[in-house]
Amino acid sequence: MKKFLALLLTLALLAGLTACKDTEAASTAQEQHTVTAPTNDATFVYQPDDPAATLPGGESVVLVTGPGGTESGEDAMLWQGIQTFANTYGYTADAQTAAGNTADEAEAALRAAAESGAKLVVCRGDTMGAALYRMQENYPDVHYLLFDSEPHSDDYSAYNTASLVHCVLFQEEQAGYLAGYAAVTDGYTTLGFIGAREVPGIVRYCTGFLQGAEAAAELQGEYVTLQTWFTDTYENNDAITQRMIDWYNNGTSLIMVSGGNLYEGVSDAVNQTGGKAITTDYDNTELGDRVLGSAIKCYNAAVQRQLYTFFAAGTWNGQTGGQTEKAGFTNGEVALEAGAPWRFDSFTQDDYRTLYEDLRTSVLKVDAYSDLDTLPETPNVTVDRLLYPPHLAPL
Repeated sequence: MKKFLALLLTLALLAGLTACKDTEAASTAQEQHTVTAPTNDATFVYQPDDPAATLPGGESVVLVTGPGGTESGEDAMLWQGIQTFANTYGYTADAQTAAGNTADEAEAALRAAAESGAKLVVCRGDTMGAALYRMQENYPDVHYLLFDSEPHSDDYSAYNTASLVHCVLFQEEQAGYLAGYAAVTDGYTTLGFIGAREVPGIVRYCTGFLQGAEAAAELQGEYVTLQTWFTDTYENNDAITQRMIDWYNNGTSLIMVSGGNLYEGVSDAVNQTGGKAITTDYDNTELGDRVLGSAIKCYNAAVQRQLYTFFAAGTWNGQTGGQTEKAGFTNGEVALEAGAPWRFDSFTQDDYRTLYEDLRTSVLKVDAYSDLDTLPETPNVTVDRLLYPPHLAPL
């Protein structure tokens, strides 16, 4: 009888331990599902883990932009996020515009923002990174949040991030993967990628697009072709638009375009040929129905989360100050925006959510490549890297 009771007690304890583990697993699973696949960065409002938590408020956040200001593009989304955060938590938001595109002009704007009494200055891009490298430690009471770059010397030979600075780089390859997978799933098997310059960020879009296309092609038993070309300019021109038109007329069904004003060129090209396009960085679906979607960096979502983190601590702490963070699937800060209503046919919103969750939880993996010299094996996708003579793509 004693042995029997002992056995019952042991079984009860094991059952209790199993129940605890199941509860922990359920809790972990619930935490993993707190991030949903984003479809519209513009509507995002940050929700802290503790809804009852309060922030002190009353301090100033200043966004410093290039000469384009906050009317469109990436800086427009950053500005929207800053304003949303400020209005929600009682902070003051201001925006300042650099007089031009040089590092000297960016530095002057950053210094003006620092001297305005801002607690935190937000900026974006390599020009701001070069300017910040020079003056990031000159104002000991001012902190900085830099997107899409790290503080660097003018020739990129030296990098240094002070403890007052936190940097955010997006994982473009993840956004590119979503686009490539969606395109092939939707039946587009003759693809193109045209990038402004062969720089790491744009290359990561391209190689992510390639990996996503390969995954979908393998799943469907399809064979896909991908032409790539880098124009070596961020400004669109008639020759570049004509090259896009030629691609479409010669059988390319969908082109992914990344960088600068090239989006205007592909908009003209799809309207003239009936082809389809996907853009990058921010939502460009307003260019027309033939732009099926945009593989985006969720600037609005990312800046709200960063602002909350900073003001909750009152500073950049040891885990954030002087550090660079890579934003992507984990926090729902890359996405595929596909208009309203959804513009893909075979690739549904449910497919998108499932794919996003598989990527976010590492069921599927996307590798980062910063150049095209070493690419992943893609037996279902043939890559043709095109190098046109300069006179075919004048600067």
